[in-house]
Amino acid sequence: MVRSRGFTLIELLVVIAVIAILMAILLPALQSAKRLAASSNCLANEKTLLTAWIMYADDNDGHLASNMACYDDDKDRDKTAWVFSPKDLAGNSFAHHPAPPTITDEDRFRGIQAGTLWQYIKDVGAYHCPGDNRRSTQQSPRDCWRSYSISYAFGHFPLSQYRGKAYQKMQDIRQGASYYVFVEEEHNGSNYGENEGGWALRGVEQPLNPGNWRFYDPLASYHLKSSTFGFADGHADRHKWKDKRTLEFIQTNKDNPASHSGMDTPSPDNEDLRWLIEHFWSKGRGLR
Repeated sequence: MVRSRGFTLIELLVVIAVIAILMAILLPALQSAKRLAASSNCLANEKTLLTAWIMYADDNDGHLASNMACYDDDKDRDKTAWVFSPKDLAGNSFAHHPAPPTITDEDRFRGIQAGTLWQYIKDVGAYHCPGDNRRSTQQSPRDCWRSYSISYAFGHFPLSQYRGKAYQKMQDIRQGASYYVFVEEEHNGSNYGENEGGWALRGVEQPLNPGNWRFYDPLASYHLKSSTFGFADGHADRHKWKDKRTLEFIQTNKDNPASHSGMDTPSPDNEDLRWLIEHFWSKGRGLR
């Protein structure tokens, strides 16, 4: 009789070692592929939001939806915000500084559904980037749902330094493919436990002076050291961050919820800030 021969211990160890090596090689590639897939879904979300943003303007004589978010209880604020702060069952806004930790997804969704863009979308999923992991890493009420903000360059309620320069109507916009409307933001230090207000940028008033360039409102980086942006012509794209100071700024805001309280971080000659400034609004508006 011929007896079958099994694997020796050494052969088994070799096979296990080969499998471990293959896993070490493949896992990073799989993680990268997963993040790239998330960025594709994120770009689709921003295109959906942009479509709603454009449709709102078409239905309102070209007037743009307000870039404000979560400030609807302030009498001095615009009442046509694209999203509002979380609401309870009775439609009342939650207390802020920040919202209570008992806040639920449904409360957040009601705030989204009260916004002016909801009638054109009707899908809360469009407001959340699949790569935004605050749902699993942040404690309530910092475990936000909404991943996007509208730039203060667009809308009814620009900050004082942008007044007279921000776009108020769709007819004001020229070369919309060059200027981003929607920005991925991770504002964990917000008083509302949400990305509050619009997305602000310092240095756009004096773009020709790189020594004064600085970050203010937080950014998010959910896609292999890059972020997605939605542009005024309706397209969305992913931008890779190149300066390590940009990634450090993003990480600081991500790790420390208290870090952004009027944060004003100088970053002279930062090429990422150059890109952000050049695509915030047209050069002519910035130099008024």
